[in-house]
Parts: sequence; structure tokens; C-alpha cells
Amino acid sequence: MTTTLKRFVASAVFAAGFAATAFAATDEAEKARAMLFDVKHIASIAAGTELKYKFERLPSDEKLLGPGYIDDMKIKIESDGAPGKKNIAIQVFSGERARDPQKITDMDGNPMVVIFLDNSVGHYMQLSGGDRSYLKNKFSKTLGDASKLTAVKIDYKGTMVDGFRISVSPYADDPQRAKMRGFETAEFTIALSDKIPGYLAQMIANYTNTDKTAPTLVEKTTLDGVGEVK
Repeated sequence: MTTTLKRFVASAVFAAGFAATAFAATDEAEKARAMLFDVKHIASIAAGTELKYKFERLPSDEKLLGPGYIDDMKIKIESDGAPGKKNIAIQVFSGERARDPQKITDMDGNPMVVIFLDNSVGHYMQLSGGDRSYLKNKFSKTLGDASKLTAVKIDYKGTMVDGFRISVSPYADDPQRAKMRGFETAEFTIALSDKIPGYLAQMIANYTNTDKTAPTLVEKTTLDGVGEVK
């Protein structure tokens, strides 16, 4: 197993932690968690299908936060695996930014959930400071207990389909928020629909800041063919 693959598997275990942390969850949070972790997002997708996502990094100040860019993430369904599962290949970014390709066997969930959640915590830590384990655990608990679920319409290839938006602000009420450099209001959203291949339509990490003079960052990941979400 390559180092990159080990990291991905570790991230998958990390995401499993998100799925298992609800203790006093709201009904909305229970439904949201089920959509993310219980639904078999890719089980019915035919072998040979590629899910292509556009990633956009949009900093308000490139001098302070680094350059913005647009790149691709691709999930290819390579073959059938165990019953109800797929063998997949993952390519994150291209050219000089490209990460090593990864091949994972026997999956039924969309790995973009793992990638988004793991990146969100890592990038939040870079902006706000703090301990990764603490931030991960807080994100996990809030997503499991208090995420919000809203019905939306999603434009997919020119047709409006029914879907949902899951949103969470894991650090807004955190006891340590005063130490987070103003980024505690960051919000993370996932729009998804069972009418869209792989379910996941758009994922947005919106790193807002309570200081209006401070830089902000938006990272948006959108499935090819997805337009407006409203």
C-alpha cells in the first residue's frame, strides 16, 4: 500500500468518526448524517463512468493567502467489486498540483465526502491556528449533532432537480473561538441529490472572518454539469 493510499484510508477512518459522533442529534442532523455516510452514492454507477469535479480556490487577498486557482478532481468507477461495491480511481488536481493517483477497492460511498471534510479541517487549521485533533473533533461533533438540512433545487445539465443542502458552522460557539483569528464563523455546505450521479453536487468551504479588514477564503468543489443551487 502506498503512503498516499494509507493517508486516504486514514482519512476514510477520520470521516467514519464524523458518522459516529451524534449523541443528542437533531432530526435534521440525523438525516444529514445518513445522506453523507449511509447512502450508497456510487453503487449503481456503471463501470467506466467518470465523475469530474471542478475545484475553485478563491482568496480575497492572494498576497496574504496565496494564489487562487481552478483545477479538477476526478473519480473513475473502474470496475465492479464486491456485491454492491465499486473499485475506483481518484485523481486530485493536475499538472504541478497533481497528487499521486489512488485506487480504492470495494467502495459504495462517494469519496469526495472524505476529501472535502479532511481538506476543510486542514485548511481551517492553517487559517485559524490550533490543534488539528481538537478542530477535527469539534467539527465531527457539530456535524453529527447540529448540522442544518434545507431543501433546494439544483440545476443539473439544464434541468432543475430536487435536493438538499447540508450546512454546518462547527466553531461559531466554540469555547476557544476567541483564539481562532476571527475565522470561527466559517461555514461548510454540501448540496446533494439522488437525481445526480454520485449524489454530491457542490461542496463549499466559506472561511469568513469577523474582522471586516481580514482576508477571507472560499473553496468550491462542483460536479461537472451542476449549475445554480437555490
